[in-house]
Amino acid sequence: MANKGNEWARNELGDAALGDKRLTDRLVNIADSLISLPESSINQACGSWSEAKAAYRFFQNENVKGSDILTSHIAKTVERTKTHKRILVIQDTSCISYMGHEKIRGLAVVSKKQSKGIMMHTAFAISTEGLTLGILDQKLYSRPSISKEDQELEKRRRCRNVSIEDKESIKWLESLKKTNEIIDSTQTETITVCDREADIYDFFELAYRLNSAVLIRACRNRNVNKTSRYSREEKLWQFI
Repeated sequence: MANKGNEWARNELGDAALGDKRLTDRLVNIADSLISLPESSINQACGSWSEAKAAYRFFQNENVKGSDILTSHIAKTVERTKTHKRILVIQDTSCISYMGHEKIRGLAVVSKKQSKGIMMHTAFAISTEGLTLGILDQKLYSRPSISKEDQELEKRRRCRNVSIEDKESIKWLESLKKTNEIIDSTQTETITVCDREADIYDFFELAYRLNSAVLIRACRNRNVNKTSRYSREEKLWQFI
């Protein structure tokens, strides 16, 4: 049985609109069980076969959408950000591999080792003191399966001829835009932090238009802006 002493699941997911209160209650129970034993399998965490079976039925229910579950948590995260004048929103992508599992139909390659799985891009909010606030945006997707040769050709072609909206890189812009939409900038300043994969002109342009602060690990040694007051004919890394 779920650990009823854990109130986090109820507070965080109790408002999830799944179309049926029984589904919401089941979600809370499942989350409560998994929180209590995060290192265990679903069967072990649920404590009994009847509870585990109910959890599997919940996961297989086509009426339950991951976005609906996440909406409840995001709303709670936004509420927590309001008590901070400045927060960090860390964007990053994770590869979730299902190597060794038999039922992976529909999943694509996610690593150089050709393991199959799904990609997960998350915008995660923390305070400037390091306090976890929660998720503000998250996307799950699967890459198309293509050969290594085609991947290289596609990579070179996309760098020049394809708009940012048709690239996987759009994830960085979409999460930045989502963060800007749900956080009140007059109350809380957000600083988006990303690794070098987000060193994209379109990303900086969007941040400029949204007047949103970003901190990006540099990947490209760009030319220094010659129209600025510190104009010099040199590259970014040498200038810094």
